Amino acid sequence: MAPVWLATCAAAVWGLWWIPIRYLESLGLHGAWAGMTMNGGAFLVALAWMVFSRSPFQMSARALIGAVLVGVAVSTYSTALTYTDVVRAVLLFYLAPVWSKMIEWAFLRLPWHWWTTLALIAALLGAWLVLGAETSFDALNRGDVLSLVSGLAWAAGAALVFSGGAAGAMSLTTVATFFSVLVAVPIALASGAPGMGDGLGLAVPLGLGAGAIYVLPIMALTLWSARRLSPTVLTFLLTAEILSGVISGAWLLDEPFGWMQMAGTLLIVLAALSEVLSGLRNAQVVKDH
Repeated sequence: MAPVWLATCAAAVWGLWWIPIRYLESLGLHGAWAGMTMNGGAFLVALAWMVFSRSPFQMSARALIGAVLVGVAVSTYSTALTYTDVVRAVLLFYLAPVWSKMIEWAFLRLPWHWWTTLALIAALLGAWLVLGAETSFDALNRGDVLSLVSGLAWAAGAALVFSGGAAGAMSLTTVATFFSVLVAVPIALASGAPGMGDGLGLAVPLGLGAGAIYVLPIMALTLWSARRLSPTVLTFLLTAEILSGVISGAWLLDEPFGWMQMAGTLLIVLAALSEVLSGLRNAQVVKDH
């Protein structure tokens, strides 16, 4: 149960990531710059850990590609938090369980159950309600698109990490944080230079420090769990982020959160619980036999 509890705790902390990102944005690090700075801090400390602890850097090509995709997911998600409502970014990212289950079924040959179909329908219906019951792509803004891309990248990355053989959590974290910075560079440059104000001199060291003490531990915990839990179970467990992210965003930012958003949140959470419980039950059956 350790991976389950650690992944859930990591998810709850991920849900508050928008707070330091929005604060850094207020200091001048707009768009992708805030997330890139924090991920850069996480990468520098992870790399230093690997060097000074002389940890072996060994992983298969599949695990490496998985870590790269996780980095893409983290980068696009952190950027989405600055371009759209926190509520929308969090909930649209959590279409990831849909992609995860499809990947498991199509490529990992894991079974598809009737309750999985119901869970995915509930998750999709929940996302539709979060978007205000809009069916047109015109309703999607730049941040919404980045959130969807992030969820897809995370689902594929988690599947590759899970099936990629032995790999250390810190090795995976080093690769993921490096590529999260690399992916953010063109996005940040396209959004223009950081605002040149008095706060910028404070924002950069704060961002690097926050990456080291905030992003790095939860990234390592998440990737450690990704080695031990199937992509769908892990991704559904990470929906604990919905509770902390949606509630904090609606409360502190006074973002729109009416009955449709509430209903959508409940549907996504219920879908997550049903899939997680079934996955853990199947794992226990296998263990008992």
